[in-house]
Amino acid sequence: MVRTFILYMLMFMLLVNKPTSSQPNPTCSETKGFYDLYICGGPLLLDTPWESPSQECCNSLKIDKMYCLCQGVTKVFMQYFEVNKLPKLSQACGNLLTPGSYCGIYKIPGGAA
Repeated sequence: MVRTFILYMLMFMLLVNKPTSSQPNPTCSETKGFYDLYICGGPLLLDTPWESPSQECCNSLKIDKMYCLCQGVTKVFMQYFEVNKLPKLSQACGNLLTPGSYCGIYKIPGGAA
């Protein structure tokens, strides 16, 4: 468990970009995105079958509608996690992402063309 925690911590430190917006999401602390990846990363791992997220994961993601987790969705993220599972995660936790919007560099399918 400790090794997994350290692995997620190191990966997220490589993934997170500081928000460039002049008005960053006020609910997103420096550790929130890391925490979200730690408790929600299992269902997103590459080459693993989909598994439903825990209630703890969904509760955390609902706080900011996945904003903090999405900040870490980069090309590096895509080397370890399946971005096409992000809509499933969103749906499992209450449709937190809007079709056609972006979660990091990944565009959520659907919405206007």
